[in-house]
Amino acid sequence: MEKVFIIAQHPGSKTDTVTEGLALARALDAAPALVSYDYAYFAGDEYYNPRLAAAARQALLEQRRQALVNKLAEQGESTLQPEARWSKTPHQDAIDASSSGGFSLLIKGIDDAEAPAPTDWHLIRHTRTPLMLLTNNPLARGRCVLMAVDLDASSEDKQLLNQLVLAHGRRLAAALSLPLHLACVIRVPTILRDMDLVTPHEILKAAHEKHSETLKSLGLPAEQIHLVTGEPELCLYQLSSSLKAKYLVLGARKREGLFGTVIGSTAEALVHRVRCNLLILPPDPQWLPDERG
Repeated sequence: MEKVFIIAQHPGSKTDTVTEGLALARALDAAPALVSYDYAYFAGDEYYNPRLAAAARQALLEQRRQALVNKLAEQGESTLQPEARWSKTPHQDAIDASSSGGFSLLIKGIDDAEAPAPTDWHLIRHTRTPLMLLTNNPLARGRCVLMAVDLDASSEDKQLLNQLVLAHGRRLAAALSLPLHLACVIRVPTILRDMDLVTPHEILKAAHEKHSETLKSLGLPAEQIHLVTGEPELCLYQLSSSLKAKYLVLGARKREGLFGTVIGSTAEALVHRVRCNLLILPPDPQWLPDERG
């Protein structure tokens, strides 16, 4: 049985990651693990006395764990034992734990899409496990699953991401009994756009002709396939909003160092705008269904 790693929301959070995460785990027929992360800087006696600091830390963790036990009991979940961890870098702990523990999905909530927490950035950029970011936005209670692929992908990483997006998008839609839509963003070279050498209509017509066989092979109705031109993050935001998508599934290449910091990725750019839940897939063949068995 697959396993899902759920990062519990902090008290006062608008996104109920525990409830939504457990429901998603049940839909996917996966075993959940629930972990909360806490960290605080102490003052007064605890600051100067390591023993008092350790006792205060344990008290906070137990209080947090018991709160999760009570929340689970309210939902009729008595077998799952939550865990409270003390960590200054929860993203790294979650990345390592989900990877080494054989988890197939890492779930975390986002409270404010316009001001993502540093943990969210780190998870998107460095996770080695498929990452689900949940939002409390009303559109997250939408009515379809939207997959985003790059039809012009030439690199092995991008082609692999296309396969992953299609596989996980189909699985998610089937598990939740939601309609499935496909988004294909056609990039327009800046020089052509600025000089008005081609029109969006001409670009889309050429793309339809070029990829007609590929699109047919997907088996989706024509009205559920959307070819658009422009910048991927803006197009996907607009399309997911107009379709009232509940989930947006996309891949994220891992860019490291200065290049990664400056360039980022579509997934990172979308976090600023997101109005639906995001399933972000890293380019690793182990997450292909056939590879995992």
